[in-house]
Amino acid sequence: MFDATYFHMPLFKPGTVVQWGSKRETISYVVVRRSSLLVHLVGLDVPVDSAALTLAPSRFTLTRVA
Repeated sequence: MFDATYFHMPLFKPGTVVQWGSKRETISYVVVRRSSLLVHLVGLDVPVDSAALTLAPSRFTLTRVA
């Protein structure tokens, strides 16, 4: 059954551990550039496209919670 009060999407934020290929990496910071989401990983100089990373989705609510 579909519940319209929640949606699920990956949440890329500093400190989060992601899967990149066969390696586990930690996010350093995130940049939105020209309508693409780029993720800088700890120890790497070049950004990685977020589509190349695997991360379990987070659950967000669409209704107000007191």
